[in-house]
This record gives sequence, structure tokens and C-alpha cells, in this order.
Amino acid sequence: MSRSTKRRVWRVVSPGTRDRSGQRLETVALVLASLNVVAVVLQSVDSLYNEFRTLFDGFAFVSVSLFTVLFVVQLWASGTRSEYGGSTGRLRFIKRPFVLLDFGVIVVFWATYLADPQTQGWVRILWFARVFNLPRFRRSKVRFKRVISAQRGDLAIAFSGAAMLVLVSSTLMFFVENRAQPEAFGSIPAALWWGIVTLTTVGYGDVVPVTPLGKLLGGITTIGGIAFFALPSSILAAGFFAERQSEGKASTATEEAGTDPPKTPDGEPPRRCPHCGESLDTTGSEQQ
Repeated sequence: MSRSTKRRVWRVVSPGTRDRSGQRLETVALVLASLNVVAVVLQSVDSLYNEFRTLFDGFAFVSVSLFTVLFVVQLWASGTRSEYGGSTGRLRFIKRPFVLLDFGVIVVFWATYLADPQTQGWVRILWFARVFNLPRFRRSKVRFKRVISAQRGDLAIAFSGAAMLVLVSSTLMFFVENRAQPEAFGSIPAALWWGIVTLTTVGYGDVVPVTPLGKLLGGITTIGGIAFFALPSSILAAGFFAERQSEGKASTATEEAGTDPPKTPDGEPPRRCPHCGESLDTTGSEQQ
């Protein structure tokens, strides 16, 4: 088959394609993946699965077979791209997040299916993640990545503090409650369950302190959990607010200038600092 034909095939089957036929194919693949998720949920009901076993298993076999063919075609056609050329090019293609997801689901499904033809193919539930690859979500994903990148230092401090609080409170509770409840606080790892449940304010109530000192420590830990576990959400909220504010300033400046908003080579708006609003993309300036 000629290289030009291979390129045409790649334009249709490449992930994130802008080709109209390719976008229709992506829509069909998303619908089929969603139906697989629904099927996995429904066939977990034994009475329903036993009555429609042939239908469930046949749908799983046919749909995963189609995804397998699509994956093989994508792998074959990816060689037309320079970044996927060479001896390791196909491996770089497989490492793409959603391609790797399909590859993992396909491999695990066929491995379990060959070992047990009656398998329910539970791994197909992972295809629910395909919804995050919808074109309408791509700009939001870029924004989310920028916020995480800008706030990673603050998030690291918050999560480190929470982890330290869990460990310290669980260790102290072990020494306080071990004699009174050796079955519940028999070791520090066992006490970690209480620490995690308490700090996240879930409060299952299956493991609780009974000594006065243990109850005091439990109360302090609960209050500390409210403070520490609220930090990551507030940090992210502040990051998103700053990001949207910088995008608004950039849009306003562009409208006042009467020019189209700048774009990066991949068609996305330029990344901007959430603090000062300056562009983080230097490609344009370097080219000038």
C-alpha cells in the first residue's frame, strides 16, 4: 500500500483528528465505549446476565474486536508521522494516554477471554475515561494542566502536611488506645485506617477511641483534618480563578487591539502565568 494511502488513513484514524470522517469515527468509538461501560454495569446483575448471557458476551466480543482492528490500523498508519518513525516510533505512539488506555483494555480483555470465555470483561469499565477526550473538553484539560503546574508547589505542601498529620495522629492514637483496644489499634498501620477516616471526616465509626485521652486526640485530629484537607481544594479554586482572570484580561486586550487572539502551533490559546498574566509560550517571540 502506498505511503499517500497510509497518510489518508492516518488523517481519519489519528487520535484528535480534525478530519470530518475521522471525527465521526471518534464519535462512533465513544458511543461504542460508552455502551461497553453500560454493559459491564448491567451484567453485574446476576439475574440479568444469566438471562442475556449470549447477548452480553457477543457484544463484548464484537466491540472489543472492532477496537482491536482500529488500534492495529492506528499503529500501522502512525508510521507516516515523523515523531512515530524509527524503531521506537510505534512505542512512542502507544505511550499516548488514551492510546495506552485502549491498548491496556484490549490486552487484558483478550488475555482473560482466552483463559475464560465466559469472562464478563470488567476491564472495559476503564473506557469511561474516554469521555475526557471529547473535543469540547480539550480546552478545559489544557487549563486544568496549567493550574496544576502553577500550583504544584502549594499542593505538594498541602498534601505533605496532610500525610504527616495522618501519620502522627495514627501513631499517637496507637500508643494511647493499644492497651484498651488491641484488636482495633494493634499496630500503627492498623491505626492508619482510623487516621485516614477521621482526617477525611468520613467517620465510618467502625474504629473509635474509647479512652478519655484517645477521645481528646480524636477531636483534635478531626479539627486538623478539616483544616488540612480543605487546603488543596482552596488552592485549586484560587488557581482556576487566577487562570480565568488572566484569560479574561488577554481576551479584553485582544478585543481592544482589534486583532485575533494569538494561538500556539497546536491551535490552543497561549499559556499565561496565573499571577501576572504574562504569556508562558516563548515560541512566537523566539521565531520573531
